[in-house]
Amino acid sequence: MSKRSVMAALTRLRNLFLQGIALLAPLTLTIALLVWLGHSVEALVGGALAGLLPQGWYVPGMGLAVGVLLTLAAGLLANIFLVRWVLNLLERVLDRIPLVKSLFQGLKDVARFLEQGADKQFGRPVTVALPLGDGGGKIELVGFMMQEPAALPRAGVGDATDADGRVAVYLPMSYQVGGYTLYLDSALVQSLDVRSDDALRAVLTGGALGRGRRPSRGRGPAVPAADASTAAAGHDGAARRR
Repeated sequence: MSKRSVMAALTRLRNLFLQGIALLAPLTLTIALLVWLGHSVEALVGGALAGLLPQGWYVPGMGLAVGVLLTLAAGLLANIFLVRWVLNLLERVLDRIPLVKSLFQGLKDVARFLEQGADKQFGRPVTVALPLGDGGGKIELVGFMMQEPAALPRAGVGDATDADGRVAVYLPMSYQVGGYTLYLDSALVQSLDVRSDDALRAVLTGGALGRGRRPSRGRGPAVPAADASTAAAGHDGAARRR
């Protein structure tokens, strides 16, 4: 067997191995997270039940079942006016404690964020056109409309005209958990005819997962997801408009 054949076989095996990782890693991590969450709920709630119930009544798995039922019950009770009034009262008390206030509000915002779907979390996908040098070209950044109209956050009551013509667009960064919120003129923003999760996936992966896709036919203009993070509309092949 020649050296070239050996190298080709090794390259093939490497590609197959990487494809296997790409296939199994998300599934394995998801299952591991669910198993860890189930074990945690079982250990917490199950330990309390084992101490409350008579000897021999507790059955393994009962803690997880009770935890799910308690979560469903909390969701139902949250719609009752009296319960909501009590929760609002507790929130006002927690807001008076400096360190607890920051932690509680942060966890509350994360819970609200996860409660919503992708379209509500990030708003509709848009592109933000920014000038590129002095040659008249421009680049387009893919983001998500968060507020429309949007007023800058102020300590006091702002002027009602502060939000005229201004929108808030969130621009996530590729391969990172973070981004920028831009308050800019609505004329610089254009809607994208793609789903929010598709646009987010294209941006977070630097356009790698959107390579080769074509913009869907539908309402409004669209740019290909192949270079969604920095789509340069003024140059050949960098962005397409219909």
